[in-house]
Amino acid sequence: MAELPAGVSPERAWKATGKARGRYMGELERLVYQKWGKEGLEVIGYVWADGANRTFIQGLQSFGIQGNDAVAYAKFFVTANSMLGYDMELAEATPQRAVFRYHTCHVFPVVDEVNETLCRKAHFKFEERACHLLNPRLKSTITRLQTAGDPYCEIVVELT
Repeated sequence: MAELPAGVSPERAWKATGKARGRYMGELERLVYQKWGKEGLEVIGYVWADGANRTFIQGLQSFGIQGNDAVAYAKFFVTANSMLGYDMELAEATPQRAVFRYHTCHVFPVVDEVNETLCRKAHFKFEERACHLLNPRLKSTITRLQTAGDPYCEIVVELT
């Protein structure tokens, strides 16, 4: 295994890798959407939802997060995405309602109508599916998006 350059910690290298992969993923999603339109959005959304099927519950267990309420849900995303180098914030956390924010975006870092569409209609299908997996009474709502010009992306999850 190659050594890291002097002054580069493993944590910094991992976060840089997450950022680069996010950008590649974003470009791939843009190309799929531009070539196949609505059908492409459905495929991208399916991939993200399936990712939740494969990793969300295991991730909760791995992080030692217990419960099936809004707090457990939000803690997963703040923890997982912080590890990938995102600047995350848990703005509100009660069992009934939690709000978390992405202050950085590796996937779609530019305000753009295509990026906004991808976020709203496909990319956040992971979060949507995770709600159902954890507790069918949980509902997530995207209230702010950086791709729409907001200062951060914000997800509100509520127990209905």
